[in-house]
Amino acid sequence: MLALGLTLVVLGTLGVFLRGIHAIWPAAMGRWRILLVEVVVILAWVLGGRAVASLRERSARAAWIAVDPNASAALPQPRAPNAGGAELVRLASTLGLQVGTPGAAATAPRDPATEAALGALGAYLDSVVRQADDRPQAAPTELRAWLLVQDAAARTLEHQLVARGPVDWGTRAADGALGYSPLELVKLHGVLTAGALDRMRAGDAVSASSALEAAGALAASLRGRLDTPSRLVALMLDRRLLGALRMLDPVPPGWEQRLDEIEAHTQPAGVLPREMLELLAEVREPSCTLRGLVLQLDPSPLLGGAERPALNRALVWLGGGPVPLEDLALAVDAEKKRIATPFYRYVQGPLERPYVGLVAADYALVQARNAAAAAGADVCAPSALAPAAAIAPWSPIVEKDAAPLRLARMSAVLRAELELTRLVARARTLRAQAPQHGWPSDLPGTSSKACAPRRFGVQLDAGRAELRLVPNAFTEGEATVAFRMEAR
Repeated sequence: MLALGLTLVVLGTLGVFLRGIHAIWPAAMGRWRILLVEVVVILAWVLGGRAVASLRERSARAAWIAVDPNASAALPQPRAPNAGGAELVRLASTLGLQVGTPGAAATAPRDPATEAALGALGAYLDSVVRQADDRPQAAPTELRAWLLVQDAAARTLEHQLVARGPVDWGTRAADGALGYSPLELVKLHGVLTAGALDRMRAGDAVSASSALEAAGALAASLRGRLDTPSRLVALMLDRRLLGALRMLDPVPPGWEQRLDEIEAHTQPAGVLPREMLELLAEVREPSCTLRGLVLQLDPSPLLGGAERPALNRALVWLGGGPVPLEDLALAVDAEKKRIATPFYRYVQGPLERPYVGLVAADYALVQARNAAAAAGADVCAPSALAPAAAIAPWSPIVEKDAAPLRLARMSAVLRAELELTRLVARARTLRAQAPQHGWPSDLPGTSSKACAPRRFGVQLDAGRAELRLVPNAFTEGEATVAFRMEAR
């Protein structure tokens, strides 16, 4: 109805203007001529607007192909989570975690002890990621007590992840919903990582390594997925995994290959090229209304809030009212179903399709330019990269910071921390092999690829070794690029 309403307002305004001309000069602008002008205006918008949008879409597509020549908009075949995923959901429920599709099954409320333990997880693990020495911190008391009670259930889940093959969460649903709960999965990964750290403090390095291997397998279920939200969650999980791994001494064999797998999936642009090409293909043969497109591309805040720009709020509100974040998936699904109605096919669709195409093409082109800028810039520079392009003022899409720049920076942080973790493991291995068990003065692989031409300096002092990225490429607390190790 929004597109029809706007059209009637425009045509009505034009009609009033032409009627004014008719009143002054009747011979020049008769009633049939007024009607003809309005028909021409509609055709110019529908046909001309689509032609302009098509040209912009081609430019955006070419820009993304230049960023990633192998990018494709081909959609994966629909599939449900595999048996490993279903079993993991069942085992996680014994810990009070519902990692399956949100709302798919009712679960009993968590008891206060579980809530307190899980509430302490995030801050504890983030402090481990930032830690600059190899002294494992004690977990909060409520978390340690809960881990002790849940030890048997956690070990069963670890065995499932390590021994029963990879977990596949399936493809995204038609409304864009993920096949897992990101928040609950992050908590499950935190339980495994915190359990590993607790076992390290108890001197059980072998069992700690097994728990970290399970945490790595859980993160691996997201690393290769074809959606950016999953990739972002995987980046966070892998940073926590690396932080815990730097505490593990000795590092068991096999971890070098796992670090290779993390690095292979850490790409500056991630799957943005495929997602942007898919978006352009979708608006060519629309699968969603204009309101649905706005909801999909800008879902982060509670839409309709007073802080939203006027155009964004108007398109959402006039098309059906504001949408709370928890109802976003339902709202998008309703907009996708609306395109099958006769009204959309013959009235709303033709009227709003040119604008939808222009909005999507502008968004994709801006993202491509920012991705190209990130590819050619020093993403490890102390100051954040400035966007190379911005969303047009006539677009309802709002983006406070460019996704390609943000993703490239996050990838650089992870890759730098991964390089540090490799060097920590390598130094400990060489020390264990040395006749006097001294730290190696010459450590191979200290040149940084993530933050070239920087390198990791090695400093030895009284049985202590320190690795530090020189010069430091990140702001304080943004990345852990310095680490001290004690001789034990």
